[in-house]
Amino acid sequence: MRKITFVGVEADKERFLERLQEVGVVHLRHPKEAAEPQDLVKTLARVTEARKILTSKNVGTTPAEPPEPLSGLALCSQRETLAQRETLLLAEIAALKKELFLQEVWGDFDVQELDALRQSGLNIQFFRVSQKVFETLPLEHIYHRVVGISRGEVCFVTASLGPVVLPVPEEKIPSKNVSIIQRELDAKTAELERIESEYRRLAAHLETLKRTETELTDLLEYRRAVLNAGAALDGNLFTVSCWSPLPEAELIAKIGPSFALHYFSEKPSDNEQVPVLLTNKPAFDSGEDLVKVYSHPSYQDFDPSGFVLYCFAVFFGMIIGDAGYGLTLLAVTFLLQRKFKSSSPFAVRFFRLMYLLSASVTIYGVITIGYFGLQIDRENPLWKLCLLDVSTKEGQNNAMILSIIIGMIHISLSHIIQFKNTRAYASLGWIITIWAGYFLVSGKMLGAPDNPFATYGTIIGLAIVFFFSSKSRNPIFRVLEGLNGLLGIVQVFSDVLSYLRLFALGIATVYMAQTFNTLAEGIVNGVPYVGWVLATLVLIAGHSVNLLLGVMGGVIHGLRLNFLEWYRWCFTGDGLIYKPFCLRKTQH
Repeated sequence: MRKITFVGVEADKERFLERLQEVGVVHLRHPKEAAEPQDLVKTLARVTEARKILTSKNVGTTPAEPPEPLSGLALCSQRETLAQRETLLLAEIAALKKELFLQEVWGDFDVQELDALRQSGLNIQFFRVSQKVFETLPLEHIYHRVVGISRGEVCFVTASLGPVVLPVPEEKIPSKNVSIIQRELDAKTAELERIESEYRRLAAHLETLKRTETELTDLLEYRRAVLNAGAALDGNLFTVSCWSPLPEAELIAKIGPSFALHYFSEKPSDNEQVPVLLTNKPAFDSGEDLVKVYSHPSYQDFDPSGFVLYCFAVFFGMIIGDAGYGLTLLAVTFLLQRKFKSSSPFAVRFFRLMYLLSASVTIYGVITIGYFGLQIDRENPLWKLCLLDVSTKEGQNNAMILSIIIGMIHISLSHIIQFKNTRAYASLGWIITIWAGYFLVSGKMLGAPDNPFATYGTIIGLAIVFFFSSKSRNPIFRVLEGLNGLLGIVQVFSDVLSYLRLFALGIATVYMAQTFNTLAEGIVNGVPYVGWVLATLVLIAGHSVNLLLGVMGGVIHGLRLNFLEWYRWCFTGDGLIYKPFCLRKTQH
């Protein structure tokens, strides 16, 4: 990236910014307290909200007649009017439902007839109390009838020639009977359905809303650029500063010769936050989406997309580690791609990633003779492809060692990258320490003769860490920081051991698959006639759950080993995402 500053005549400012937006490659540098065109921000927010709501209302049905032409802002106004009415209706319906619930227990009667009875001398009163309170009321000499019990409450009516006085409040009867309340509820529900129908009618104009949203976004970016352009010479000149991934000569050629401009180019300083544009070949670009899950690389970082992608694929394959599951994922990916035929860049990258992960699971399953947890006969040709039999104690020990070695390779790569970027010699010390320490510890555990190369290698590695962990010229600080650097051995040790999760999760997947197979076999042998049906259901449900758990574990732990154990030693993150000042309308 190059920092380029343009200086031009104020009269050309708006025309120049229009052209810069048409070129669409620069990332504008706005001040920290950038001015915003508030009117456009609010309008765009309205359109975006309308687009999101109408997208959720779009049921995918084609209207019988072509929708009448409407502008984006007219659609927003109609949607807002419907939303206001919908909110009011929902509140009224909720109130009516509550009123109906309270009234239904008394039955459907005409309130005027109740008044007539009272005028003739018969006093009718309504009470609603809890069961415990009802049992304590003095009702022995009062005519009453219980009309309903619900949710621990007793509803009863008294009839007498005079008012009945009880130590509980009398319930006030609404002026509307159940039939009227129900009719009002039905009418408002029908109106709510008409509003939903209107929403679907407006949803037929989604493309119009999307175009309006895109146009407003372009206009907002342009207005923001105009408002935040600098001024010089009492407003006679304007200045625009930007980051460009293109060399200045190529950028000026794209802008054209029709402007009276002066420009100068600078390299970014060490403390500047420079936008980062990730550009990878198709074999690596799926890793960009994985990298962005955690943090965008900073300008001082390297682009880890390719490393993360293929390391994640290896980890994912080891965690599931069953060729049958791998082929299942491959089939599911193929069917999803056929169903959702999308040519968007994200969809292309996603399905490319899914095929890679499916292949990784299948390959690791083949070399570990894993096929839905089945016991494969030794005479089967598939055994010729087996390199690691995890069904034996020796094979499991080898799988554990393989996980550790993969972790050591992974973390060593991290230190190599750190050394390449920063010339931190302590990183080389850690690489020596990791490998020499492994051979030293493994030799001790196996009871092998002392390995002087491993012993001295460990000492030399730690010595390099001690002497190069500090850049201070003060000997006291250098010693203290060197000792502090040596404490990193605890972190290195724990990071390497963390890769044992690859073995642990992989063997758990194997054992769960075998367990479901054993359950199904027991059902077949123990349940006559329908045993095969029940066993098939157990196998489908069990292996589906096992595959789902494997995918979850593969994603979580596969990414975690990259983002925590690996990033810790070579990655800064928190980078600024490159956002080109461009016309999205043209792209749309």
